[in-house]
Amino acid sequence: MSEMDEDIHLAMHREADELGKFATQLRVHAPASLSREQAASVLGELLSLITKKCMDHGADLVGHIKVFLKTADGAMSASLIDPERGPNVTHDFGEGARFQDAEMTLHVIVHGIWDPEVREQSLEAIQAVFGRHGVSYEIIKDYYEKDKGMAHHQK
Repeated sequence: MSEMDEDIHLAMHREADELGKFATQLRVHAPASLSREQAASVLGELLSLITKKCMDHGADLVGHIKVFLKTADGAMSASLIDPERGPNVTHDFGEGARFQDAEMTLHVIVHGIWDPEVREQSLEAIQAVFGRHGVSYEIIKDYYEKDKGMAHHQK
């Protein structure tokens, strides 16, 4: 494929979807147990910062940014589709439930920037927010499309 053909192919992808996507699965550990309100606050802060960083780096619309946190005591999810309204958090934790160790899945879909940029901004936000709260983490899986070129069409 010539360079011009590759440029046309890339432009076609941009016209067809213009979506940047990233997903990751992590193990997280808080230094002390957090209440459900504290955990919700950390997740909300994370989604808000990912949104801000993506918008600051060229995204012009949020498709959906969501996170799912699973602990031994239950699950919590947060989503953000409108930066003006902020994140929406739901959970099935009972009153007084605590969080310290969990698995977390994050999905980010924004319009206007490619996957590698979405990944970079998301990982920087994770590092910043978790760092502020002393939460350690390990990435289990990391999903994003590295190449919008022809390689993904070939098997």
